[in-house]
Amino acid sequence: MERATDCTVTVIGAGLGGVGLIANLGLAGYRMRLHDRDAARLVALQKRGGVDVEGLVQGFAAVDPVTRDLAPAVDGADVIIVVTGSHFHAEVARDLAPVLRDGQTILLIQGGTGGALVVRRELRRAGCRAVVDVAEMDNYPYSFGWPEPTRAKMTIVKKFLQIAALPASRIDTVLAKLRAAFPQAVAAPSLLTTGLTNMNATLHVVNMVGNVGRLEATGNRYRFYTEGYTPSLITLLQQLDAERLAIAKAYAVEVPGIHAWLRRTYGLGGDSLAETFHRLTHEPTGPYQWTPTPPSLQHKYVIEDVPCGLVPMSSLGRAAGVATPVIDGLIALTSAMLGRDFRAEGRNLDALGLAGKTVAEIRSIADAGPPA
Repeated sequence: MERATDCTVTVIGAGLGGVGLIANLGLAGYRMRLHDRDAARLVALQKRGGVDVEGLVQGFAAVDPVTRDLAPAVDGADVIIVVTGSHFHAEVARDLAPVLRDGQTILLIQGGTGGALVVRRELRRAGCRAVVDVAEMDNYPYSFGWPEPTRAKMTIVKKFLQIAALPASRIDTVLAKLRAAFPQAVAAPSLLTTGLTNMNATLHVVNMVGNVGRLEATGNRYRFYTEGYTPSLITLLQQLDAERLAIAKAYAVEVPGIHAWLRRTYGLGGDSLAETFHRLTHEPTGPYQWTPTPPSLQHKYVIEDVPCGLVPMSSLGRAAGVATPVIDGLIALTSAMLGRDFRAEGRNLDALGLAGKTVAEIRSIADAGPPA
């Protein structure tokens, strides 16, 4: 593992994602800090002073401070990694605005679709004057077990990750700080690339909606991928994926199809999507064997992936004249079942600062950032 030199990273979010990042980046030589608003999440980590790491890498990853106070956690940090869920990005940006300093990098893991645009917009609205880089990753980089609050077991390192910066011209500076942490990450040409490679929204929502009866009747007593993706739902997933690829094509963005992405990311797959799901779930190195099935629709697979994934995809499609009947149907169904209006509350074009823009203008903003 390449070692980081003289780089301080603050992680915002003390869930599994945040603890996993502390584990891997701490062992890679980064000086780690942790912030979360929820004091209960921090008690054990404060007492232990770090994370005991097992699995593919082993050791003790120290973290200091572990704090509810954002300002001391961020002050002097080179990189601030936000691992809170995409639906909290705007709120986190508003909190960060008064405490940021010139030269810092904010990295969203992951950005959802349009995350960096949301953060840039909220920083500006909050009067942030610091000159900072904002970047986003298209997917979480590992699979981790979390047997105890201060123990993490790394089981999978994803082989394919993309990072985009806003503006795109800052990507080399961003990657230089992160190379030791994510050596497999490649520079994405723009936020449209990372945002339209939103595989969480692609994979999760079809499964949740298609299995809602079984999920609510039996709880989580089925394997999310290998049992959840029946032949008809695989067909529906492929149709959703075709809509996503059509949107990308309209914006002249190259993104992988779901089957190619699974094979490239995990190095494991079959000739068909069904076979690939089976192998990812059943083989000893298959990462999806540990994927739990959510107990209800009130889960990030819906309440994050619909407003921060499917809604912006649909909105980008409409702006480009691309029909998205499957995506639109899933937005409508989840909104109806949960009594919410995900299209209104999610990352529509207004929320992204893209209302009334042409395809060319949206491409320009995704590359250079919103106009001053």
